[in-house]
Amino acid sequence: MLINELPDDCLLAIFDAIQDSKDLINCFKVREKWCNVIVGRTKRVKYLINQPLDYFWNFVQEPVDVTSFRKLFPNLRIAEFSYLHYGRASIEGTTKLIRGSESLKGIIYDGRLCFEYKTEHANLEMLSSRYIRIYISNISGPCENVKQLRLFGSDQTELECLAHYFPNLERLHISRLKEDTTKYPVLANLKIVEINLYPDSWFNPWCSFKFMDWCPALQSAHIRIEYCQIHFNDSIKHANLQDLVIQFHQPLEWNDLQRLMSKYPNLKHLAIRGTSLRDEHIKQLILILSKLTLLDVRESHGVTRRAADLVRDYCKRYGRSIKFYFKRDDKQIESDWPQLLNRPDKICRGFDFMEHCFFKSFGDLPHLLDPIDD
Repeated sequence: MLINELPDDCLLAIFDAIQDSKDLINCFKVREKWCNVIVGRTKRVKYLINQPLDYFWNFVQEPVDVTSFRKLFPNLRIAEFSYLHYGRASIEGTTKLIRGSESLKGIIYDGRLCFEYKTEHANLEMLSSRYIRIYISNISGPCENVKQLRLFGSDQTELECLAHYFPNLERLHISRLKEDTTKYPVLANLKIVEINLYPDSWFNPWCSFKFMDWCPALQSAHIRIEYCQIHFNDSIKHANLQDLVIQFHQPLEWNDLQRLMSKYPNLKHLAIRGTSLRDEHIKQLILILSKLTLLDVRESHGVTRRAADLVRDYCKRYGRSIKFYFKRDDKQIESDWPQLLNRPDKICRGFDFMEHCFFKSFGDLPHLLDPIDD
């Protein structure tokens, strides 16, 4: 039997095994029957990344036929482009793909993302790159539709420009800051911030907590700190912050941590990792944070079962409900948060910090949170 005589379900099984976008496009062009069968599968693809699953496909490694690509992936929302083939894929090819797709909302690029932002790119809402250079032209305003920005590195100039070029940012991730700065942008709409406090200078550490003071709408923060010394203004309170993860490389003194917690009186969910906390500190944290409903201190070796008993007795006496995790391999988390298991790393469906970010280490945070609900 010739391959063209195979029934559609057999062809579909064959095409389902092809995960490379270029090979699929070549098959797509062979004949109309193949085209119809392939599109039946690929129209469900929303994410083009290096993680083939039901909603995923391999990322773009080489130049592609842009016209065929648009027909093949009509509902594509996020695409990943490989730095290894940057010279061949080229800025021009990437720009054509972005410009020609109405459904595309986000791009992930593992090199320096550098393209000319025009009116045709206004659909983009999510950007992830090691570094970024965006040139604004033919557009009445800045990148006002971009709500998520993930950068590996950033310098002072880029940081100061965030508020101007990305006025509606809701989530910002910076893995490394190149240099110290004392100027902070006011990001009025920022809801989630993720920052690794790791500048090049050991003597003038840049402070994530001072940056947070310039984000009045901030609801969630994931902070990694490489130093035992931190700087913050405890006279400034954050009434909106509800979720906070602090990952310390070196233990922080209890007095400093106590003062820091007083900045966030309405915290509901708190994770403190890599500290020298002891049992007696747990009750004090609960007293400081009267709205707390979840406390995760699994990497604090000084916290024992005694602290769990203290939390249980306190909640029973004062009518509070607090989920408390202190064991490194606490199986209760799997029971309380079953949706955390078996999900993709680079892209998570839903703009939900607690579900997709809170229990992860900084290095495992997703590139993008796709707000799509279906």
